[in-house]
Amino acid sequence: MAIEHRYAGILEAARDVFARRGFHQASIREIARTADLSLAGLYHYVRGKDELLFLVLDNALDTLLGALDQSRRTARTPEMKLLALIQTHLDFGFHHAAELKIINRDYDLLPEPRRAEIAAKRGEYLQQGLAVLRELDPNGRSGDELLSATNLLLGMLNGIATRPFLRSREDARTLAPKVGALFLYGFLEPAEAHHDS
Repeated sequence: MAIEHRYAGILEAARDVFARRGFHQASIREIARTADLSLAGLYHYVRGKDELLFLVLDNALDTLLGALDQSRRTARTPEMKLLALIQTHLDFGFHHAAELKIINRDYDLLPEPRRAEIAAKRGEYLQQGLAVLRELDPNGRSGDELLSATNLLLGMLNGIATRPFLRSREDARTLAPKVGALFLYGFLEPAEAHHDS
């Protein structure tokens, strides 16, 4: 069996076990069993749970950052860039629900220096969201205000990027503009009021 295929299977098994049980409750033995390997066989490929968590997170964040980069390239206006960010996050949550759960719940359980590597990638994603909001902001808000708004947006997306909100990819496409309008124009004032002015 090709080593790349074996690694992919190991990472899928680790992802599934971490998402279901959490890092501390997941056992290396269960991951080996899920990957259809003996414990010794698993240790032939990886050194342990810390390394598996790092590899799952690193791969997931590379996927998320790559998808965001690709979707932002075609967005011409600040509003389209916001929609691209929202759509990318919701799509990722739909297609990679386990990874999103691990990114948000378990990344800080890594020991250094791996935690810093993952924190840097999470920070890069946050900075891209911050750049989108900075470009949209007509009021010259402070960096702290924009950072709070970015965290609020990403937190809201994390909360709805799962079932029962998303049952299909089409749900993500339908929900993205609604979330964008709600975020940009607020709950009490209809978005149409801003398009007429």
